[in-house]
Amino acid sequence: MRRFFTGLTALAVLAYPLPLLASEPPDEGEVIEDDDELVLDDDDMNAVPDEPADDGPADTSFLDGDEDDDSASTEVGATGSLGEASEGTASLTEEDQRKIDEKEITVIQPQAFLNVYTDSNTGKKKRRIELMPQVGLTINDPFVRHWAAGAEINFWLTNRMALGINGTAFFGSKTAQYDRIRFQEGLLLTANKTLWQASVDYLYEPFYGKIALFNRLLLHWESYLQIGGGAIHTQNLPRFQAVHPTPYNHITGQVNFAVGVRYYIQNLDWFSVNLGVRTFGFFDAYEPQNRGVNPASGDNPNLDDPAAAYEAAKSQPLGERLAFNVLFFVGASFYLPPKFDYSYRR
Repeated sequence: MRRFFTGLTALAVLAYPLPLLASEPPDEGEVIEDDDELVLDDDDMNAVPDEPADDGPADTSFLDGDEDDDSASTEVGATGSLGEASEGTASLTEEDQRKIDEKEITVIQPQAFLNVYTDSNTGKKKRRIELMPQVGLTINDPFVRHWAAGAEINFWLTNRMALGINGTAFFGSKTAQYDRIRFQEGLLLTANKTLWQASVDYLYEPFYGKIALFNRLLLHWESYLQIGGGAIHTQNLPRFQAVHPTPYNHITGQVNFAVGVRYYIQNLDWFSVNLGVRTFGFFDAYEPQNRGVNPASGDNPNLDDPAAAYEAAKSQPLGERLAFNVLFFVGASFYLPPKFDYSYRR
């Protein structure tokens, strides 16, 4: 429903602002009187304040912080109303306050583990010795699988470099894949197994870091590279074991390269857990192709002797062939001496 302004109502609405429009603006310099506005004339603007009466020195005690005034004591734990309000705070000892501060402050250690340090008693530099038993498994040969057990000893030159020796015993056997090819394809594979290895190594740790576990525990880790060389012992797996029951052995030089990582357990200054992969490279002597049971097809009966077969393996057209043995290992390190000193606060 609509309503319209008609008649006298509309006229009154239109005529309301006319008196305001008809009023003249005030002249320049004229002051409009207003009960709520403060108006100052020239005499008031140039007035000089009266000098205070000489009643003595001014009271400035509120600036001095007088300790005798009970109202000025606002320190926490003071004897007063504020001290009563903060009951329990004033009774804290220095030891209690230190414990509270330690809960609020988290200090991240610069390095959890030192292998070379300065003895706080003698002032001499000490280098720790690392003993690491380890177990492993070869992962690159699908026909011969090796389980391995060994140990490593490292003498640390600095906190990043070490010289060491390591030795490993291998326990190899044919895999199911070897026998499957033999029966399904009618092929006899030429393969060797490894018996042991020993080497001298140089170790360098280029990376160091920390991992926060559930925002509660810091796990320190170090990644290292290792290169070395030594000897390795292999043994052939005869294709016709019923005719050639005695295998021949091959001992030769080898070089190895390893990549690993160490995890240090918090508050254990003598222990770490290690993971790594080590690759051995060497020239192996594989069984001659003409060592068999059928002279009519070209097999040489003289090669039934293991010594003759070994010489033929080294002098055959391809000679000793380059082989690799890749070992994944897990180890636990123990450090001597079991404790170390920081030359600075950690």
